[in-house]
Amino acid sequence: MALSIGGNYGMLRSLNNLRSTRSKMDQTLERISSGLKINSAADDAGGLAMGMKLSLEVTKTENLQSSVANAKSFVEAQSSALESASDIVSEMQTLKLTYDQAIEADPLADVSAYEQEFDDLKAQLNSLAGEKFNGEALFSSDSKSVSTADDGNGEINFGGINLESPGTLDGINDLGDLGTELDDALNEITGYVGEVGSNASSLGIASSYLETKATNLEAARSRIMDADIVEESTNLSKYTMQYEAAVAAIAQANSTQQTVMELLLFPKDK
Repeated sequence: MALSIGGNYGMLRSLNNLRSTRSKMDQTLERISSGLKINSAADDAGGLAMGMKLSLEVTKTENLQSSVANAKSFVEAQSSALESASDIVSEMQTLKLTYDQAIEADPLADVSAYEQEFDDLKAQLNSLAGEKFNGEALFSSDSKSVSTADDGNGEINFGGINLESPGTLDGINDLGDLGTELDDALNEITGYVGEVGSNASSLGIASSYLETKATNLEAARSRIMDADIVEESTNLSKYTMQYEAAVAAIAQANSTQQTVMELLLFPKDK
């Protein structure tokens, strides 16, 4: 058999395997350390572009969901204040009835205690009418809106309730001069409660949808971009073993070549 001493093809093949395995090890280590399956366009240009697009969609959807959730909190604060206002007006009605009965029984009766209590209740109502949420007035004539889609096609209107408008609280003055003002105010507030409840329901549905959409988009992005750490750890173990085997093969090839050269150059005496 002819012996070639001009090149060691076994060692060259082992070197190629060593380089290839080292490249795979480096890629696997990068994936494990970054947590990403795609770290550059060289890994998967199409996947990277899709992953970036989905990341942008996730961010947009999360921002919309946050805005809708804030609007829902605003409306819920309105609802709570309106329920309190309704309770106060109902208490005023009871107080008015007691006051009228006292006057009817004795026109000269001391009703100052009733009047003071009524003034205290009216102060509470005025305080509610001026309530704010995150620096914004809960009750004003200005209506608000919030987008539920990034293309501007979805929008929910809310706000626009002014408790000090005619027919609500502005007609409630002195206890002795009241006619149907309390009844009118209670009817107005009850209507607002229904309106706010409808707004809260719409915003809640939109918020839940956007939250689910963001979760689904993030899952899609993760399937494209995120590394499977268990799989990559298994690959790293495999590549490490292959790398060590290639190193051993190169060392063996070098040793074999050295032995052949020694035999040719320094033959043993017979």
